[in-house]
Amino acid sequence: MIDKLTAKLAAAALFAAATFALAPPAAVAGDYKAGAIVISHPWAPATPKGASVGAGYFKLTNTGTTPDRLLAATSAASGHADLHQMTMVNGVMEMRPIKGGIVLQPGETVELKPGGNHVMMMGLKQPLKQGERVKGTLAFEKAGTVDIVYDVTGPGGPAPAPGHASNTMQMHGGATMQMH
Repeated sequence: MIDKLTAKLAAAALFAAATFALAPPAAVAGDYKAGAIVISHPWAPATPKGASVGAGYFKLTNTGTTPDRLLAATSAASGHADLHQMTMVNGVMEMRPIKGGIVLQPGETVELKPGGNHVMMMGLKQPLKQGERVKGTLAFEKAGTVDIVYDVTGPGGPAPAPGHASNTMQMHGGATMQMH
């Protein structure tokens, strides 16, 4: 009886965490500007103790008349950061680095968000804790670089795979996630 109750509680907690990962952040940082690019509300979900990877999210708006491209990102909280994308391929969620950056057409807004494009922070120096702020830098092809600060919100989703190596993670409801 206790084992069934424990399993139900664990499943409910996993479902709640996965649902929260898809919700907008509770805390919001300010806006930043690099040339014609506006970076809105950078945030990162808290990570569990021992996690080696985290993610950063924000909106990019090109207010200019020419295209630009987000080429790279850094994070003071990690040893290395990459631009990544998540996609569904044959029922498996795949996560891969974005080659060539993220193109921003004039007047376009692109959102980096859970389940899509994001900044993958690898080799976390310590867990990301709710309420903290994490410094980072974004590099654009034309607009140059800009320093930003991610607000760390509550935790969301299952723990990242150790080292972000190529492996598959089984998620609640039978979905799988393939990370490369």
